[in-house]
Amino acid sequence: MAEATGTASHWSHTRMRVWCESDTGHAGDVPCPCFLGLAHNFLRGFIMSSLSLHGILESGKLVGANYDDWYRNLRIVLMHEKLIDTIDKPPMEAPDLSDAKATKVFQKYLDECLTAKCIILALMSSELQRQHQDMDPYEIVEHLKKMYGGQSRMARFQLSKALFRSSLTTNEKVGPHVIKMIDLIEQLEKLGCTLRKKLSQDLILQSLSDSFSQFIVNFNMNKMSCDLHEMLNLLIDYENQISSEKNKGTIMLVGKSSKKKDTVPKRKNLGPKGGMTKTKNKRNKIDQTDVECFFCKEKGHWKRNCKKYLDSLKNKKQDN
Repeated sequence: MAEATGTASHWSHTRMRVWCESDTGHAGDVPCPCFLGLAHNFLRGFIMSSLSLHGILESGKLVGANYDDWYRNLRIVLMHEKLIDTIDKPPMEAPDLSDAKATKVFQKYLDECLTAKCIILALMSSELQRQHQDMDPYEIVEHLKKMYGGQSRMARFQLSKALFRSSLTTNEKVGPHVIKMIDLIEQLEKLGCTLRKKLSQDLILQSLSDSFSQFIVNFNMNKMSCDLHEMLNLLIDYENQISSEKNKGTIMLVGKSSKKKDTVPKRKNLGPKGGMTKTKNKRNKIDQTDVECFFCKEKGHWKRNCKKYLDSLKNKKQDN
């Protein structure tokens, strides 16, 4: 089919070229014009065994605007084929031809580069294929980063801006708020901007409202060790606890205010009639079911009417 030359002089710049050895009229040192078709057919043939990778081939070709998604898919394919080093590491230098072992390793590397190059070119539009057909895999990826790397920088700027300006509003639930921040952190990681766990936790804590001040103090003092999703669950539990306490406090206030409203008009009505006995009778008729005694802590009576309290007073007098 096609083969890469092995002389040290030809590989001085570690450029991988495919040469035509057919009888179609191409000289031995002229790039084969049918290479792109071979690359596409090659990739389609070996990728048919994996339905998911075949789907990437059919729908994920690089056209420019989709560079970030395309690059992520490319890495998936190359990792599956154990060829990721061909784009992550600089090209291997050609060894001395007298070293048979090194030459064999280098030839294996050239074969891997050829396979990786076919994959990369097959995942490109025809225009981009023509621009990169004479480059090796590492050079292709580096050149594409220069062409479309600005998209990643702008995306990273927008994501970091949204993350650092995140703030929990008064009526907003903490769950959706923290989930959104975690999503922004994960998107930044996909673009190569990895935030450490402690910094990510600090950003989330700083975005919370004042109602979570006690949670923040406890979290930092106890030096709690948890991932972001565990932290999310802790915040949701704390929010539910706050909400429950507020509801109980509101019911108590409403109960006390209603009793005050009941007692005030009765006292006004008793004023003109006079007589302390009638006032006492009115007070005795007040519903004391929910009243709690400050002495024995039992419900149903006040302290001044508490039998235990009155008995304690009698005992004190007898002792004196």
